Amino acid sequence: MIQAQILDLLQELQKEIDVSFIVVTHDLGIVAEICDHVMVMYGGWQVEYGTAEVIFNQPSHPYTQRLLAAFPDIENPRAELASIPGHPPPLDDLPQGCRFRPRCHLAMERCAREAPLAVEVSPGHFARCFFPIESGVLRE
Repeated sequence: MIQAQILDLLQELQKEIDVSFIVVTHDLGIVAEICDHVMVMYGGWQVEYGTAEVIFNQPSHPYTQRLLAAFPDIENPRAELASIPGHPPPLDDLPQGCRFRPRCHLAMERCAREAPLAVEVSPGHFARCFFPIESGVLRE
């Protein structure tokens, strides 16, 4: 209840005084409810950025896809949730190349050699991946 009241207050302030704020959270429900733009972070990197609508409906980075697939669907509560194998890397011992590579089901040799740069997959939507997923459909 307190969380909902605080979020309501923040949204009221945002409208009244035309202010922006940054929300740092692992709670995707909050992100979906109050954020206009979303930056997804992994291992200290921005791996995806775009409007909340695009990020939630057309994720392009494999981490974002898996993260969203692990979020319960209220329309299908019995659906099996996806998981991300492995563990996040310690920030003092990050892997070479792509930081998500050891856990990525799409990783290729290039991902071990080079760190990907962010690419614009659609206007205002960026993913830091050599193989951004363009359809937003979870690939195995």
